[in-house]
Amino acid sequence: MKFKILSVILLGCSLNMAAQEPGYMSLEDYRERVEAYSQVLKQQKLQAMGSTEARKAAHTGFLPQVDLVGDGTLNLRKLDAWNGPVGEYRNYTYSGRLMVTQPLYTGGATQTKYKLAKDTEMLDQLAVELTMDQVIYQSDSYYWNASAAYATLHSAMMYEDIVKKQYGIINERFTLGAISRTDLLMISTRLKEAELQLIKARQSYTLALQKLNILMGITPDAPVGSLAPINAPVPAVQIMNLEEVLDRRPEYASSIIDINRSETQRKAALSQYNPQISMYVAGGWATPTPFLGTDVQLTPIVGLNVSVPIFRWGARFKTNREQKAYVGIQKLQQSVVVDNINQELSAAVTNLTETSKQVDTAEESIIVAEENLDLISYSYNEGNATMVDVLSAQLSWLQAQNSLISALLSEKMAIADYKKTISE
Repeated sequence: MKFKILSVILLGCSLNMAAQEPGYMSLEDYRERVEAYSQVLKQQKLQAMGSTEARKAAHTGFLPQVDLVGDGTLNLRKLDAWNGPVGEYRNYTYSGRLMVTQPLYTGGATQTKYKLAKDTEMLDQLAVELTMDQVIYQSDSYYWNASAAYATLHSAMMYEDIVKKQYGIINERFTLGAISRTDLLMISTRLKEAELQLIKARQSYTLALQKLNILMGITPDAPVGSLAPINAPVPAVQIMNLEEVLDRRPEYASSIIDINRSETQRKAALSQYNPQISMYVAGGWATPTPFLGTDVQLTPIVGLNVSVPIFRWGARFKTNREQKAYVGIQKLQQSVVVDNINQELSAAVTNLTETSKQVDTAEESIIVAEENLDLISYSYNEGNATMVDVLSAQLSWLQAQNSLISALLSEKMAIADYKKTISE
Protein backbone atom coordinates (compact mmCIF):
# COMPACT_ATOMS: atom_id res chain seq x y z
CA MET A 1 0.00 0.00 0.00
CA LYS A 2 2.82 2.40 0.84
CA PHE A 3 4.42 1.96 -2.58
CA LYS A 4 1.06 2.55 -4.19
CA ILE A 5 0.55 5.86 -2.41
CA LEU A 6 4.04 7.19 -2.93
CA SER A 7 3.95 6.25 -6.59
CA VAL A 8 0.98 8.57 -7.05
CA ILE A 9 3.12 11.68 -6.68
CA LEU A 10 6.08 10.13 -8.47
CA LEU A 11 3.94 9.16 -11.45
CA GLY A 12 2.18 12.51 -11.59
CA CYS A 13 5.36 14.55 -11.43
CA SER A 14 7.35 12.44 -13.85
CA LEU A 15 4.71 12.78 -16.55
CA ASN A 16 5.19 15.47 -19.15
CA MET A 17 3.94 18.52 -17.29
CA ALA A 18 0.55 19.55 -18.57
CA ALA A 19 1.41 18.16 -22.03
CA GLN A 20 4.01 20.86 -22.56
CA GLU A 21 7.23 20.71 -24.49
CA PRO A 22 8.80 17.27 -24.13
CA GLY A 23 12.12 16.89 -22.41
CA TYR A 24 13.49 16.69 -18.91
CA MET A 25 15.13 19.60 -17.15
CA SER A 26 17.13 18.50 -14.15
CA LEU A 27 17.98 20.73 -11.23
CA GLU A 28 21.56 21.01 -12.49
CA ASP A 29 20.32 22.08 -15.94
CA TYR A 30 18.13 24.74 -14.39
CA ARG A 31 20.97 26.03 -12.23
CA GLU A 32 23.18 26.42 -15.30
CA ARG A 33 20.50 28.36 -17.16
CA VAL A 34 19.85 30.66 -14.23
CA GLU A 35 23.57 31.21 -13.72
CA ALA A 36 24.04 32.05 -17.40
CA TYR A 37 21.24 34.63 -17.28
CA SER A 38 21.54 36.11 -13.77
CA GLN A 39 22.00 39.86 -14.14
CA VAL A 40 23.07 40.20 -10.51
CA LEU A 41 25.84 37.65 -11.01
CA LYS A 42 26.98 39.37 -14.20
CA GLN A 43 27.15 42.71 -12.39
CA GLN A 44 29.23 41.20 -9.61
CA LYS A 45 31.62 39.60 -12.10
CA LEU A 46 32.05 42.95 -13.86
CA GLN A 47 32.73 44.54 -10.48
CA ALA A 48 35.43 41.95 -9.83
CA MET A 49 36.88 42.57 -13.30
CA GLY A 50 37.00 46.31 -12.62
CA SER A 51 38.77 45.82 -9.28
CA THR A 52 41.36 43.61 -11.01
CA GLU A 53 42.14 46.43 -13.42
CA ALA A 54 42.26 48.88 -10.51
CA ARG A 55 44.83 46.67 -8.79
CA LYS A 56 46.94 46.62 -11.97
CA ALA A 57 46.67 50.40 -12.20
CA ALA A 58 47.80 50.76 -8.59
CA HIS A 59 50.90 48.67 -9.37
CA THR A 60 52.06 51.27 -11.89
CA GLY A 61 52.79 53.56 -8.95
CA PHE A 62 56.03 51.61 -8.41
CA LEU A 63 57.21 52.25 -11.98
CA PRO A 64 58.96 55.30 -13.47
CA GLN A 65 56.73 57.97 -14.95
CA VAL A 66 57.52 59.71 -18.23
CA ASP A 67 55.99 63.12 -18.93
CA LEU A 68 56.36 65.60 -21.77
CA VAL A 69 55.81 69.13 -20.49
CA GLY A 70 55.59 72.31 -22.52
CA ASP A 71 54.40 75.86 -21.93
CA GLY A 72 54.56 79.29 -23.54
CA THR A 73 53.73 82.90 -22.72
CA LEU A 74 52.95 86.01 -24.78
CA ASN A 75 53.00 89.57 -23.48
CA LEU A 76 49.98 91.20 -25.14
CA ARG A 77 51.02 94.73 -24.17
CA LYS A 78 54.18 94.56 -26.33
CA LEU A 79 53.08 92.81 -29.50
CA ASP A 80 55.66 94.73 -31.53
CA ALA A 81 58.54 93.10 -29.61
CA TRP A 82 58.34 89.79 -31.42
CA ASN A 83 61.61 90.16 -33.38
CA GLY A 84 64.65 92.35 -33.03
CA PRO A 85 68.41 92.29 -32.58
CA VAL A 86 69.89 89.91 -30.06
CA GLY A 87 69.87 91.55 -26.63
CA GLU A 88 66.49 93.28 -27.07
CA TYR A 89 63.32 92.17 -25.26
CA ARG A 90 61.06 89.51 -26.79
CA ASN A 91 57.41 89.43 -25.81
CA TYR A 92 57.24 85.64 -25.65
CA THR A 93 58.85 82.72 -23.83
CA TYR A 94 58.60 79.00 -24.29
CA SER A 95 59.88 75.76 -22.79
CA GLY A 96 59.64 72.06 -23.50
CA ARG A 97 61.13 69.17 -21.59
CA LEU A 98 60.92 65.43 -21.26
CA MET A 99 60.88 64.28 -17.63
CA VAL A 100 61.39 60.81 -16.15
CA THR A 101 60.37 60.55 -12.48
CA GLN A 102 60.97 57.62 -10.14
CA PRO A 103 59.49 57.60 -6.60
CA LEU A 104 62.14 56.25 -4.22
CA TYR A 105 60.21 56.40 -0.94
CA THR A 106 56.68 57.73 -0.48
CA GLY A 107 56.31 56.95 3.19
CA GLY A 108 54.53 53.70 2.31
CA ALA A 109 51.71 55.45 0.42
CA THR A 110 52.31 53.66 -2.87
CA GLN A 111 52.63 50.26 -1.25
CA THR A 112 49.52 50.68 0.89
CA LYS A 113 47.55 51.92 -2.12
CA TYR A 114 48.49 48.74 -3.96
CA LYS A 115 47.57 46.57 -0.97
CA LEU A 116 44.19 48.28 -0.68
CA ALA A 117 43.51 47.68 -4.37
CA LYS A 118 44.52 44.03 -3.97
CA ASP A 119 42.24 43.61 -0.94
CA THR A 120 39.38 45.19 -2.86
CA GLU A 121 39.97 42.74 -5.70
CA MET A 122 39.83 39.79 -3.29
CA LEU A 123 36.66 41.13 -1.66
CA ASP A 124 34.94 41.46 -5.03
CA GLN A 125 35.98 37.92 -5.97
CA LEU A 126 34.52 36.65 -2.69
CA ALA A 127 31.37 38.65 -3.46
CA VAL A 128 31.08 36.69 -6.71
CA GLU A 129 31.20 33.44 -4.71
CA LEU A 130 28.58 34.74 -2.29
CA THR A 131 26.32 35.83 -5.14
CA MET A 132 26.76 32.42 -6.75
CA ASP A 133 25.60 30.73 -3.53
CA GLN A 134 22.53 32.95 -3.48
CA VAL A 135 21.76 32.29 -7.15
CA ILE A 136 22.02 28.53 -6.64
CA TYR A 137 19.76 28.68 -3.58
CA GLN A 138 17.18 30.75 -5.43
CA SER A 139 17.34 28.33 -8.35
CA ASP A 140 16.72 25.37 -6.04
CA SER A 141 13.85 27.19 -4.37
CA TYR A 142 12.06 28.01 -7.63
CA TYR A 143 12.70 24.56 -9.06
CA TRP A 144 11.35 22.59 -6.10
CA ASN A 145 8.44 24.97 -5.59
CA ALA A 146 7.40 24.38 -9.20
CA SER A 147 7.75 20.64 -8.69
CA ALA A 148 5.69 20.81 -5.50
CA ALA A 149 3.07 22.95 -7.25
CA TYR A 150 2.69 20.29 -9.91
CA ALA A 151 2.41 17.56 -7.29
CA THR A 152 -0.31 19.62 -5.60
CA LEU A 153 -2.08 20.04 -8.94
CA HIS A 154 -1.93 16.30 -9.57
CA SER A 155 -3.24 15.64 -6.06
CA ALA A 156 -6.12 18.05 -6.65
CA MET A 157 -6.96 16.25 -9.89
CA MET A 158 -7.01 12.91 -8.07
CA TYR A 159 -9.14 14.38 -5.31
CA GLU A 160 -11.67 15.70 -7.80
CA ASP A 161 -11.73 12.29 -9.48
CA ILE A 162 -12.39 10.56 -6.14
CA VAL A 163 -15.24 12.92 -5.32
CA LYS A 164 -16.68 12.60 -8.84
CA LYS A 165 -16.78 8.82 -8.57
CA GLN A 166 -18.50 9.03 -5.20
CA TYR A 167 -20.91 11.59 -6.61
CA GLY A 168 -21.77 9.25 -9.46
CA ILE A 169 -22.57 6.42 -7.06
CA ILE A 170 -24.68 8.62 -4.78
CA ASN A 171 -26.51 10.26 -7.68
CA GLU A 172 -27.39 6.83 -9.09
CA ARG A 173 -28.63 5.61 -5.72
CA PHE A 174 -30.64 8.81 -5.23
CA THR A 175 -32.27 8.30 -8.63
CA LEU A 176 -33.29 4.82 -7.48
CA GLY A 177 -34.68 6.28 -4.24
CA ALA A 178 -32.20 4.41 -2.08
CA ILE A 179 -30.88 7.52 -0.22
CA SER A 180 -32.10 10.96 0.77
CA ARG A 181 -31.44 14.18 -1.09
CA THR A 182 -29.33 15.39 1.84
CA ASP A 183 -26.47 13.03 0.93
CA LEU A 184 -26.63 14.17 -2.70
CA LEU A 185 -26.43 17.83 -1.67
CA MET A 186 -23.50 17.16 0.63
CA ILE A 187 -21.48 15.32 -2.01
CA SER A 188 -22.43 17.98 -4.60
CA THR A 189 -21.04 20.66 -2.30
CA ARG A 190 -17.87 18.67 -1.82
CA LEU A 191 -17.52 18.26 -5.60
CA LYS A 192 -17.66 22.04 -6.08
CA GLU A 193 -15.05 22.44 -3.38
CA ALA A 194 -12.85 19.92 -5.20
CA GLU A 195 -13.28 21.82 -8.46
CA LEU A 196 -12.33 25.07 -6.69
CA GLN A 197 -9.33 23.34 -5.15
CA LEU A 198 -8.24 22.22 -8.61
CA ILE A 199 -8.57 25.75 -10.02
CA LYS A 200 -6.42 27.17 -7.22
CA ALA A 201 -3.82 24.43 -7.67
CA ARG A 202 -3.66 25.08 -11.41
CA GLN A 203 -3.22 28.81 -10.73
CA SER A 204 -0.40 28.17 -8.24
CA TYR A 205 1.31 25.83 -10.68
CA THR A 206 1.08 28.36 -13.52
CA LEU A 207 2.53 31.11 -11.33
CA ALA A 208 5.35 28.79 -10.23
CA LEU A 209 6.22 28.03 -13.85
CA GLN A 210 6.22 31.72 -14.72
CA LYS A 211 8.67 32.48 -11.90
CA LEU A 212 10.75 29.49 -13.03
CA ASN A 213 11.00 30.87 -16.56
CA ILE A 214 11.64 34.49 -15.60
CA LEU A 215 14.54 33.51 -13.34
CA MET A 216 16.34 31.89 -16.28
CA GLY A 217 15.56 34.77 -18.63
CA ILE A 218 12.82 33.43 -20.89
CA THR A 219 9.22 34.51 -21.41
CA PRO A 220 6.88 33.63 -18.52
CA ASP A 221 4.58 31.44 -20.61
CA ALA A 222 7.31 29.54 -22.46
CA PRO A 223 6.86 25.74 -22.46
CA VAL A 224 8.76 23.90 -19.74
CA GLY A 225 9.85 20.29 -19.89
CA SER A 226 9.20 17.89 -17.05
CA LEU A 227 10.92 18.51 -13.74
CA ALA A 228 12.19 16.09 -11.14
CA PRO A 229 9.36 14.88 -8.86
CA ILE A 230 9.17 16.46 -5.45
CA ASN A 231 10.00 13.11 -3.81
CA ALA A 232 13.04 12.53 -6.02
CA PRO A 233 16.02 11.27 -3.99
CA VAL A 234 18.94 13.63 -3.54
CA PRO A 235 22.55 12.84 -2.57
CA ALA A 236 23.16 12.71 1.16
CA VAL A 237 24.79 15.79 2.64
CA GLN A 238 27.85 15.72 4.85
CA ILE A 239 27.42 17.41 8.21
CA MET A 240 30.29 19.80 8.97
CA ASN A 241 31.36 21.56 12.12
CA LEU A 242 31.66 25.31 12.52
CA GLU A 243 35.41 25.48 11.83
CA GLU A 244 35.01 23.60 8.55
CA VAL A 245 32.13 25.84 7.48
CA LEU A 246 34.02 29.04 8.33
CA ASP A 247 36.83 28.02 5.99
CA ARG A 248 34.27 27.70 3.16
CA ARG A 249 32.16 30.81 3.73
CA PRO A 250 32.96 33.92 1.64
CA GLU A 251 31.64 36.18 4.43
CA TYR A 252 34.21 34.92 6.91
CA ALA A 253 37.05 35.23 4.40
CA SER A 254 35.83 38.75 3.64
CA SER A 255 35.91 39.64 7.34
CA ILE A 256 39.58 38.63 7.52
CA ILE A 257 40.37 40.79 4.50
CA ASP A 258 38.40 43.67 6.02
CA ILE A 259 40.60 43.56 9.11
CA ASN A 260 43.75 43.53 6.99
CA ARG A 261 42.33 46.29 4.85
CA SER A 262 41.64 48.47 7.90
CA GLU A 263 45.21 47.95 9.06
CA THR A 264 46.46 48.90 5.60
CA GLN A 265 44.28 52.01 5.64
CA ARG A 266 45.84 52.95 8.98
CA LYS A 267 49.28 52.75 7.42
CA ALA A 268 48.11 54.72 4.41
CA ALA A 269 46.76 57.47 6.67
CA LEU A 270 50.09 57.64 8.51
CA SER A 271 52.17 57.68 5.32
CA GLN A 272 51.53 61.39 4.84
CA TYR A 273 53.60 62.04 7.98
CA ASN A 274 56.61 60.05 6.69
CA PRO A 275 59.47 61.42 4.56
CA GLN A 276 58.94 61.54 0.79
CA ILE A 277 61.84 61.01 -1.60
CA SER A 278 61.82 60.99 -5.40
CA MET A 279 64.31 61.64 -8.15
CA TYR A 280 63.88 62.80 -11.72
CA VAL A 281 65.82 63.22 -14.93
CA ALA A 282 64.70 65.88 -17.38
CA GLY A 283 65.98 67.45 -20.54
CA GLY A 284 64.63 70.14 -22.87
CA TRP A 285 64.73 73.68 -24.17
CA ALA A 286 63.59 76.75 -22.28
CA THR A 287 63.98 80.48 -22.92
CA PRO A 288 65.19 82.66 -20.06
CA THR A 289 62.87 85.23 -18.54
CA PRO A 290 62.90 87.84 -19.92
CA PHE A 291 63.80 86.44 -23.35
CA LEU A 292 66.32 88.61 -25.17
CA GLY A 293 66.59 86.57 -28.36
CA THR A 294 69.63 84.54 -27.37
CA ASP A 295 70.11 80.97 -28.56
CA VAL A 296 68.12 78.38 -26.60
CA GLN A 297 70.24 75.44 -25.52
CA LEU A 298 69.32 71.87 -24.59
CA THR A 299 69.53 71.63 -20.81
CA PRO A 300 69.74 68.22 -19.08
CA ILE A 301 68.70 68.18 -15.40
CA VAL A 302 68.94 65.58 -12.64
CA GLY A 303 66.96 66.34 -9.50
CA LEU A 304 66.15 64.86 -6.09
CA ASN A 305 63.11 65.85 -4.04
CA VAL A 306 63.08 65.26 -0.29
CA SER A 307 60.23 66.20 2.04
CA VAL A 308 60.42 65.49 5.80
CA PRO A 309 57.41 66.47 8.00
CA ILE A 310 58.68 68.00 11.26
CA PHE A 311 55.78 69.27 13.35
CA ARG A 312 52.04 68.71 12.78
CA TRP A 313 50.59 69.36 16.27
CA GLY A 314 50.24 65.67 17.12
CA ALA A 315 48.15 64.89 14.04
CA ARG A 316 50.06 61.65 13.43
CA PHE A 317 49.20 60.22 16.86
CA LYS A 318 45.56 61.30 16.63
CA THR A 319 45.24 59.76 13.18
CA ASN A 320 46.82 56.54 14.42
CA ARG A 321 44.32 56.24 17.29
CA GLU A 322 41.45 56.96 14.92
CA GLN A 323 42.50 54.25 12.49
CA LYS A 324 43.07 51.73 15.30
CA ALA A 325 39.47 52.28 16.36
CA TYR A 326 38.35 51.33 12.84
CA VAL A 327 40.49 48.18 13.00
CA GLY A 328 38.80 47.26 16.27
CA ILE A 329 35.38 47.72 14.67
CA GLN A 330 36.28 45.25 11.91
CA LYS A 331 37.47 42.69 14.47
CA LEU A 332 34.18 42.96 16.32
CA GLN A 333 32.32 42.67 13.02
CA GLN A 334 34.15 39.41 12.38
CA SER A 335 32.75 38.07 15.66
CA VAL A 336 29.26 39.03 14.47
CA VAL A 337 29.86 37.17 11.20
CA VAL A 338 30.98 34.05 13.09
CA ASP A 339 27.89 34.18 15.31
CA ASN A 340 25.59 34.57 12.31
CA ILE A 341 27.20 31.65 10.49
CA ASN A 342 27.01 29.52 13.63
CA GLN A 343 23.31 30.34 13.95
CA GLU A 344 22.67 29.52 10.30
CA LEU A 345 24.54 26.23 10.60
CA SER A 346 22.68 25.15 13.74
CA ALA A 347 19.32 26.01 12.18
CA ALA A 348 20.21 24.25 8.91
CA VAL A 349 21.24 21.03 10.68
CA THR A 350 18.11 21.11 12.82
CA ASN A 351 15.91 21.60 9.75
CA LEU A 352 17.60 18.66 8.02
CA THR A 353 16.81 16.38 10.93
CA GLU A 354 13.28 17.59 11.58
CA THR A 355 12.10 17.74 7.97
CA SER A 356 13.27 14.15 7.47
CA LYS A 357 11.10 13.13 10.41
CA GLN A 358 8.20 15.12 8.97
CA VAL A 359 8.46 13.23 5.69
CA ASP A 360 8.43 9.86 7.50
CA THR A 361 5.37 10.87 9.51
CA ALA A 362 3.58 12.28 6.45
CA GLU A 363 4.20 9.06 4.51
CA GLU A 364 2.71 7.01 7.35
CA SER A 365 -0.22 9.42 7.59
CA ILE A 366 -1.06 9.16 3.91
CA ILE A 367 -1.14 5.36 4.11
CA VAL A 368 -3.62 5.55 6.98
CA ALA A 369 -5.71 8.19 5.15
CA GLU A 370 -5.84 6.06 1.98
CA GLU A 371 -6.92 2.95 3.87
CA ASN A 372 -9.48 4.94 5.86
CA LEU A 373 -10.98 6.42 2.69
CA ASP A 374 -11.26 2.98 1.09
CA LEU A 375 -12.96 1.51 4.16
CA ILE A 376 -15.35 4.41 4.73
CA SER A 377 -16.34 4.56 1.06
CA TYR A 378 -17.00 0.82 1.01
CA SER A 379 -18.96 0.98 4.28
CA TYR A 380 -21.09 3.84 2.98
CA ASN A 381 -21.87 2.00 -0.21
CA GLU A 382 -22.92 -0.96 1.95
CA GLY A 383 -25.07 1.27 4.13
CA ASN A 384 -22.88 1.05 7.23
CA ALA A 385 -21.48 4.63 7.28
CA THR A 386 -22.87 8.13 6.95
CA MET A 387 -22.18 10.76 4.33
CA VAL A 388 -20.42 12.82 6.98
CA ASP A 389 -17.94 9.96 7.47
CA VAL A 390 -17.24 9.84 3.74
CA LEU A 391 -16.66 13.61 3.49
CA SER A 392 -14.40 13.53 6.52
CA ALA A 393 -12.36 10.66 5.05
CA GLN A 394 -12.02 12.50 1.74
CA LEU A 395 -10.85 15.66 3.47
CA SER A 396 -8.36 13.67 5.56
CA TRP A 397 -7.01 12.07 2.38
CA LEU A 398 -6.51 15.48 0.74
CA GLN A 399 -4.88 16.91 3.84
CA ALA A 400 -2.53 13.92 4.03
CA GLN A 401 -1.56 14.37 0.38
CA ASN A 402 -0.87 18.09 0.85
CA SER A 403 1.01 17.45 4.10
CA LEU A 404 3.29 14.97 2.35
CA ILE A 405 3.97 17.41 -0.50
CA SER A 406 4.65 20.18 2.01
CA ALA A 407 7.00 17.94 4.01
CA LEU A 408 8.87 16.87 0.88
CA LEU A 409 9.24 20.49 -0.20
CA SER A 410 10.48 21.45 3.26
CA GLU A 411 13.02 18.63 3.10
CA LYS A 412 14.30 19.78 -0.31
CA MET A 413 14.55 23.38 0.88
CA ALA A 414 16.30 22.30 4.08
CA ILE A 415 18.92 20.55 1.96
CA ALA A 416 19.27 23.62 -0.27
CA ASP A 417 19.56 25.86 2.78
CA TYR A 418 22.23 23.63 4.31
CA LYS A 419 24.24 23.61 1.08
CA LYS A 420 24.01 27.39 0.98
CA THR A 421 25.16 27.52 4.60
CA ILE A 422 28.26 25.43 3.88
CA SER A 423 28.78 27.27 0.55
CA GLU A 424 28.61 24.12 -1.54
